[in-house]
Amino acid sequence: MACNCTADGDRFQYGKEVIFMAGTEENPVVKLPVGDVPPATYNLVVSTTGLVENDVTVTINVGDTAAMNAYNASHKSDYVAVDADKVSVSSTTLTIPAGTASSEVLAVTLNDFSFIKNGVKYMIPVSIAEVSGTDFEVLESSRTVFIRLARTVSFYTLSLDDIGVYSEFEFADDKAVELPQYTIEIKCYPTNLKHDGAEQICRLCTFAASTKASSSRQNLFRFNENGRPWRSLQIVTPSGGDYTTTTLFEENQWYMLSAVYDGTTYQLYINGEPDATTLGGDQSTTFQRVELGMSWTSYGSSQSFAGRICEMRVWDYPRTKGQIQGTLCGTDPASEGLIAYWKFNQDSGTTFRDETGHGYDMDWTKSIKEFTDGGGYQNNASAASHIVWVKDEKNTCSE
Repeated sequence: MACNCTADGDRFQYGKEVIFMAGTEENPVVKLPVGDVPPATYNLVVSTTGLVENDVTVTINVGDTAAMNAYNASHKSDYVAVDADKVSVSSTTLTIPAGTASSEVLAVTLNDFSFIKNGVKYMIPVSIAEVSGTDFEVLESSRTVFIRLARTVSFYTLSLDDIGVYSEFEFADDKAVELPQYTIEIKCYPTNLKHDGAEQICRLCTFAASTKASSSRQNLFRFNENGRPWRSLQIVTPSGGDYTTTTLFEENQWYMLSAVYDGTTYQLYINGEPDATTLGGDQSTTFQRVELGMSWTSYGSSQSFAGRICEMRVWDYPRTKGQIQGTLCGTDPASEGLIAYWKFNQDSGTTFRDETGHGYDMDWTKSIKEFTDGGGYQNNASAASHIVWVKDEKNTCSE
């Protein structure tokens, strides 16, 4: 069937025959499942929209870094091309036999997994470099197949089932960061969102300014706020605004919550998809303090969040949908604009490590809370004794 080429960058006329990487017609990115032990192989084929009259030879460029760089630039992503010495191919040329519209299979094999780092996203870009034996032109939008390494990651998480762990941590004044734009993220796994009509508030976390600030300019995340739909998430934003999700949440599922403020619009992305709600106004904030659960006075029990958390991050710029979707399982701690990053992927200890090395470790023996209304913040060292690390079959993420 001849090509109806309407994609940007394609200047072919309707009905013109083209040659392309099979399987990239809708999306040039394909997945290569990567287990614990190498190798892993992806089989690709080059196709045409019509039968070729003569044998056609297609030369392949494996590790096309120029194509990789162009993809990252256009999608605002940060994929890393796998080094060529980690990859082998069955051939560097393919043949489309006369009278057919498809080549033989090319096996692209990843032989070494040792270079793979958690939070780094990898691709093997494979492009059509040259074609001989036909006047069919290459469909530019399908010239390159981007073979994305897809792993299933297992990890530890922090349990918030024990309300004794609820507390706050305030960083030193020189760690305070003004955020005119930002992205704040936390991944959560609710196990009990209570029930409609009960005392149902489930307070997850808060990112805020110092306790000494006249206005906290906070981002407070809680489910089931009074007067809101059951299983919705409310965020009290820095302006004091009310962002309540259109999305209703389910128990026993992982959700990456990404609150994005671009200087004009505030929106929550849920697992990389934008919630239907948007909010305007000045939502700029100062980051200096983190609260887990509801730590204030005696409300911890009535506003408890039952579940797990991991992958908590603070960025100094508004992340795009594509960037968020590419980091649902983890991100590179050295990523540009990443201020602080707590994976909570620990099996012991009472200090929540900041993976960036920027000095935002949270020693929970030095956490604080207000034990009585108006009593002021005091040390809450006992919260550290309630830390529980969890790893089981629920704690997996497929890239």
